[in-house]
Amino acid sequence: MDKLVREYVTKQPAKSLYLRWKLGIDILLEASNPDAAYDSSARDYAPRCQPGTREQYIEDIFSWVAPAVGTDEPPPLFWMKGLAGVGKSAIAQTCAEKLKDLGKLGAAFFFAVKVRDNAEQFFPTIAYQLSTEFPDYRDLLDQRIRRDRTILKKTMAIQFKELIAEPFQELEKTGRGIGQRMVIIIDGLDECEKADDQSRIVKIIAASARDSATPFCWAFFSRPEPHIEASFTSDDVAQVTYKAELPISGDANSDIELYLRSGFENILRHRNIPVTSQWPSDNDIQALVKASEGLFVYAATALRDVDQAESLEEALRVICTATSSPSDSSPFAGLNTVYMLIMRRIPSKKLPTVLLLCRILCSAGSYSGSGYTSGIMQWSNLQGLSKIGFQEACNQLSAVLHVHDHSDSFNPSRFGNTNRPFWHTTPAFVQELRVHVHARLGGSIHFYHKSFCDFLTDPTRSGPFCITSSPMRNAYFKHCLEVMLKYEEGYGFQGSGEL
Repeated sequence: MDKLVREYVTKQPAKSLYLRWKLGIDILLEASNPDAAYDSSARDYAPRCQPGTREQYIEDIFSWVAPAVGTDEPPPLFWMKGLAGVGKSAIAQTCAEKLKDLGKLGAAFFFAVKVRDNAEQFFPTIAYQLSTEFPDYRDLLDQRIRRDRTILKKTMAIQFKELIAEPFQELEKTGRGIGQRMVIIIDGLDECEKADDQSRIVKIIAASARDSATPFCWAFFSRPEPHIEASFTSDDVAQVTYKAELPISGDANSDIELYLRSGFENILRHRNIPVTSQWPSDNDIQALVKASEGLFVYAATALRDVDQAESLEEALRVICTATSSPSDSSPFAGLNTVYMLIMRRIPSKKLPTVLLLCRILCSAGSYSGSGYTSGIMQWSNLQGLSKIGFQEACNQLSAVLHVHDHSDSFNPSRFGNTNRPFWHTTPAFVQELRVHVHARLGGSIHFYHKSFCDFLTDPTRSGPFCITSSPMRNAYFKHCLEVMLKYEEGYGFQGSGEL
């Protein structure tokens, strides 16, 4: 028999054999989105809670995951809702890290518009992460996918059943269950591409929870979009869901104050200034806390704006003065004021370039850790700018825009064994490697928070800086046309004698 196998192997092309005997778990990885994990390098700058802040909300989640002895087991679903900027993602990230340390995190998926918003990748990503935690489950999953590779092309309901529910049920029947309550975290559900898919994910998981089809509990963090609210308040979902709200409220003031004091101490340390100095004053801190109106994103933006300034005292004075009497009564009044300060500082000659950059980045969904779709070289080429010119444009938005240099962090080996010939790879491997290199040429950029895009696209908030105004749309169209015509100059038809 061994002789026959050796003869067969000898006659087969190496690439054909590789594809034929490819592991099911590798196929699953290719269908997943590794960047959605809580510890992905694509989310190096994910928001986190400062020590001592948001403690009650974090404790509530931990009590839900691991209830006290003698108490009733809480429902298997948890939904924390809240408006933009209140700190949902920071709580989700902090809980994921703490739960991982305690061995209670099964998996996590952090959605982001235009980057991690594909519902087809959701359950494969969860399944792959779970496979790294449970070897027996990994073996079952590998066999299932090798037996039927079309699983990954089926509906989300079938994917959930065949990739997650049935394998864990089989393990439980054979005495190899996980033996404890573990949590799967889903952040930014509202940023999944299609509203129907957002609702479908909730319904699929809720149905499995009612039937006790999996040993997991599921924590969702999202904005209270109407269709998501409707999904969680429907009778069949509500009965298995614990609901919590992260409000815009003065109750968060003490946490925001602690966050600000810690942030200013870090700024002083970075500039080698003794933290025992009397800056900022208590009055300054209280003014910022009041202006935040319960929004952590306001405090974070104010800290970055001060940190980027040449004069710390002057920058803080301007912010405190501007936000002492906000011009509108909306819950985003203080945040609007800070964003307007940032935009008004931009020199008039550079403003068109900066607004065009904002338009391009917002259109691409490049925020909240999402700036890995294209590298700085790509963005600067789209604007027709040199590296220095592009950097100057980015510098105008340093309080809201992060520029990350990847020159020392790129490691091709993360995509596979680079010591083997490329015919050992798959097209998906080559495509991922190409996209990854392309995404990091010159570094990458992203807005720190989606609230800045919300501000820029709402004319009632951003006024003359709105990127969806008619003049801005016309300027964007004109620019795209110029780029297209410029690229066209380098194209030629085969056989025409032109290059």
